[in-house]
Amino acid sequence: MPLAPPNPSPGKTRAIPLLLLAALGTCFCIGTAGWLHYAAAARLNQSRDWVEHSQNVLFTLQSLGQRVDRIEAALRIYRLNPSTAELRLASSNQVSFNTDVLHLRSLVQDNPRQSAQLASLSTCSSSLGQLIGNADQDMHLLIPDVQQCREVLATLVEVEREMLENRTETTRRGAAHSLELSVVVTSLSIAVVLTLFGFLLRDTIRRRRDEFQLYEANEKLASTIRALERQMRESSLVTSFRDELQLCVKPLQTQQCAARYFEQLMPGTSGSIHIINNSRHVAESTASWGSSTAALESFPLDACCGLRSGRPRWRRPARSEVHCSHFNGTPPECYLCLPLAAYGDTLGSLYIECSSTGIAAMVDAKMSRLQELVELTSISIAGLNLRSRLEHQSIRDSLTGLFNRHFMEIALDREIGRALRQQKSVAILMLDLDHFKQFNDTYGHEAGDVVLREIASALRDSVRSEDILCRYGGEELVAIMPELSLEAAMDRAEFLRDVVSNIHIRNRGEILRDVSMSVGVAIYPQHGERAEDVMRAADRALYEAKHRGRNRVIAAEALLLS
Repeated sequence: MPLAPPNPSPGKTRAIPLLLLAALGTCFCIGTAGWLHYAAAARLNQSRDWVEHSQNVLFTLQSLGQRVDRIEAALRIYRLNPSTAELRLASSNQVSFNTDVLHLRSLVQDNPRQSAQLASLSTCSSSLGQLIGNADQDMHLLIPDVQQCREVLATLVEVEREMLENRTETTRRGAAHSLELSVVVTSLSIAVVLTLFGFLLRDTIRRRRDEFQLYEANEKLASTIRALERQMRESSLVTSFRDELQLCVKPLQTQQCAARYFEQLMPGTSGSIHIINNSRHVAESTASWGSSTAALESFPLDACCGLRSGRPRWRRPARSEVHCSHFNGTPPECYLCLPLAAYGDTLGSLYIECSSTGIAAMVDAKMSRLQELVELTSISIAGLNLRSRLEHQSIRDSLTGLFNRHFMEIALDREIGRALRQQKSVAILMLDLDHFKQFNDTYGHEAGDVVLREIASALRDSVRSEDILCRYGGEELVAIMPELSLEAAMDRAEFLRDVVSNIHIRNRGEILRDVSMSVGVAIYPQHGERAEDVMRAADRALYEAKHRGRNRVIAAEALLLS
């Protein structure tokens, strides 16, 4: 199924417009502030020019005043001491005065008020020129003209000073206004920029938080996926183990299979499986994995803390310092013992040795799967043990441990069928203890049971591994011996009869009398082509042996000849 492309996060979608808005706002604020500063600077430059203009006018008026003072002083000195030098000095100052008047006219030509006063100043300049030309006249004619020039100059200075003060005040107010406006605009610009930056910072923080949450979610998802993959592998391992257990027909196969899967589940570990033997006092090692462990091959049940407690038991530093005692030499620092139990019966224990704390942590993390494998192993072993006991009970005689009559019939049909296919022979020996009823009457049934068990054990040890020894009923036994001729079967029968004759049995300290045995021998297919026919022939041969005095072997062939 195709996956839809992921939608961009809201934080990332808002970030681009905010960045554009912040850039535009910053440019607008910077442009506005720059324009306002430029306008304020232009106004300040204009005001400064007007102030400098007024100062030039005042400087010129001051120079004119000085010229008037110098002309007056030169004329006064000339009257007291006529000298052409003084007259030239007066004339020079009068020329400079006219020049300054012309310069002043150019400065105040845009000011009607000053221009009107300047006409009076020009009249004064002409009057001073006439005075210099009439220097020999009386001094009282000089004073009014000089006084008039001074008054005109004073008026011009006063007007210009007033204009300077006004212009200075205007410049100051303009500078203050520009400063206030600049402060306002700058503050507003800073506020706008900070606001936009705050939105951008908030969005960035949210984005970082979302990215961190997404990172955490991805990490959790990756961890979950890894855990699911590990669980899938472990589940597949358990399923494979369960399937392979179905193929095991003996407890030892189950134990060896379990050891292989324990190694796959817990790589890097070593361990062994110990099963309690039939005496129920010792646990013996039946399967292992990994490198050699420090555990003993066999140990008493109370040597394992897991068996004593009946539950999984870790031995790790700073967790449990008590060691089990089923080790050869110094015990390891870190190991785990788990009891194997099923259907209320303790079967043995599982020992797992960890070479490091990291491997121990790995085993601890897989404890649930480990216990599942342990449970499957225990159930399989218990089931196979139960199957073995049931099979033993169904085919074995409970008193003698020999195969029972039902199994004898099955085995006889099977051996005759195989002999038919392979063109071989099968010998049937019918064995019966002589005077066994009198023996029971004399010594009791308990002694009779002892005799049956001892004879069955001796006969079982005296036949071949491929021979089948069965209890036919009461004191009658049957031996099925594949691939024996009549002569070989007679020899085997005589040998078994001698074995029974040489048995000496005690019961409760009492020596029982010797027991003898009669044997009838029949051969397939020589004495019958069916199992019933061969058994009937062997039974008649046994009856003939009884009839001829017991404690002897009679073949069905001899019976036929007679």
